[in-house]
Amino acid sequence: MATKQGAPAKQASKATKSRKRKPDKADAAATSQIPGPVGEFLKRTSIPKGFVNKKPMALSKLQRRLIEMDLRPTVSIEQLLASANRIEPATLTVKKLPEDVRESIPALKPGLRRFHGAKIPLYWFPFPRLSSACADRFGYMSSPATRKATKLPFNFATQALLGQLGNMMGDAGRDPNPASDNPADAGVSSIPAGFTYFGQFVDHDITFDVSSTLDAETDANTINNMRSPALDLDSVYGRGPGLDPFLYDFPASGPATAIKLHRGTNTPTGSGGPSNNADLSGMVPQTNWEVPRMQGTNTAVIGDPRNDENLIIVQFQHAMLRFHNAVVDLLLAVAFAGDIFAEAKRIVTHHYQWAVVHDFLERICGATAVNNAMTSVSAPIGSPFQMPVEFAVAAYRFGHSMVRDTYWVNFNFPNATLGKVFEFNRNPRLPVFSNWVVDFNAFFDTGVPVPVHNKARKIDSFMANGLESLPGFAGMMAILATRNLRRALALGLPSGQGMANAFGITPMTTAQLTSGLPAAEVAVLNSSGGLLLSKTPLWYYVLREAAVLHSGNQLGPVGGSIVAETFVRILKRDASSYLNVAGGFTPILPSSTAGDFTVADLVTFAGVTQP
Repeated sequence: MATKQGAPAKQASKATKSRKRKPDKADAAATSQIPGPVGEFLKRTSIPKGFVNKKPMALSKLQRRLIEMDLRPTVSIEQLLASANRIEPATLTVKKLPEDVRESIPALKPGLRRFHGAKIPLYWFPFPRLSSACADRFGYMSSPATRKATKLPFNFATQALLGQLGNMMGDAGRDPNPASDNPADAGVSSIPAGFTYFGQFVDHDITFDVSSTLDAETDANTINNMRSPALDLDSVYGRGPGLDPFLYDFPASGPATAIKLHRGTNTPTGSGGPSNNADLSGMVPQTNWEVPRMQGTNTAVIGDPRNDENLIIVQFQHAMLRFHNAVVDLLLAVAFAGDIFAEAKRIVTHHYQWAVVHDFLERICGATAVNNAMTSVSAPIGSPFQMPVEFAVAAYRFGHSMVRDTYWVNFNFPNATLGKVFEFNRNPRLPVFSNWVVDFNAFFDTGVPVPVHNKARKIDSFMANGLESLPGFAGMMAILATRNLRRALALGLPSGQGMANAFGITPMTTAQLTSGLPAAEVAVLNSSGGLLLSKTPLWYYVLREAAVLHSGNQLGPVGGSIVAETFVRILKRDASSYLNVAGGFTPILPSSTAGDFTVADLVTFAGVTQP
């Protein structure tokens, strides 16, 4: 890893070496335990790097296929053709599957529902459940010695002090330009606001803590992680069509494996969503821009209930359902003879993972931090892993400071408050009203003209005022900043300075930590003998580091290292990730830049950027 913030090169090198890990017998055993059919599937991707179709499909043939199958492209037919000709014909066709598997798949359709005794391809299920060593707990990135020496004392005085700091972080008037979308204004970042909610979506793909408490010291190693710590989109796919069939639409005709994700129906209240002419009149009444919901309660039928927390994230969940379905349509268009569901899921997941690393992480952590992590982190396939609380409870919560108090949702709602973003995803305003459908062109740089491009707030210690009164909570639980600080205290996280030293990074000075802060907040930091300045809570330290060292547009060296290294470890240890594709991986789906794939490309191909 490169030397950071003036730290001696020798010290940084030592810190890097301490995080590397050599493969052992347990790693080899984990790899050898991959079931045979799954191992074979992993070796046979339909989009090998550098593949050139010797008999490319002609444009006229693709047009005929689309008409015959009644498929509506989400991008230009020329873009679709380029992707179609990057798909290699299936080497393992459905006809070659074991007879019991081949004959079971059609029996899963709703009209038959013969799940008892059915034989289902193992690679339909979330892969880490089949091969990964124990990874169902939280844990620590830092050493016990670092935590013991640098954590804050767990007592009533510290809890009260953190309460003062947390309550102050969201006070009204802290943000100088709360309604601005101009990065030239103080408080406004250069990051599109959609990444605030994309980051939340990614978090819900890898972590879920339902059992830790704020009232007692807790060892993170005893806390269960209720999500698989892999970027496997189990928050979208659940446990697959064999165990969670209610998430899926099984084909009424055609290939039995062309299984799509089920979508819901909007409450008809008028036009909404994207416009076809950059004006209010270009919106249309949306009918199926929603996740499926249970009749009566309107409970979202999705892989993770937290993706129904607010309007923006549930609409992104809907975009992910459409993303899978668009890839299924692409495979149908090329008459892919293999397992269409499994291949579509793989293509979706690998492009999503690519976007996480090369679009999201490189924006948030910086390309240098991501590249350093790729070089320094050693995580053999199947190696043990516990989700570090330094990441989950501190560094990755940078996104909370990026939340805005108002959003341009669509032409109907140019100034929707954060309260409305929550309110319009609650009964009695469910299913999502058709006129509230989100226009994601205002949240990501899709190239489709909109009057406002929502920008996230800066990554700093100022929180949106709306986060001081979270819907559904009371007391301290309604104040997000206080809750974050108290949770880290209970879990015994090391201080920001402790993590900096562990990484070989020179810690921030007192002058840097207090730079630009209101006098009242500086007074809190200086109280109790300057306790919070000598042992600065890690989450707060990460926010201050981003604000002071990168003007709030990117994480600093400590926060960036924690976040980048955690994601790289997650991907490297997963045999099914894009990093472990034999021969390497290059995106093939339509994109604004050939060989790349961004979140903006994702929502475009999903078909949610046009009416």
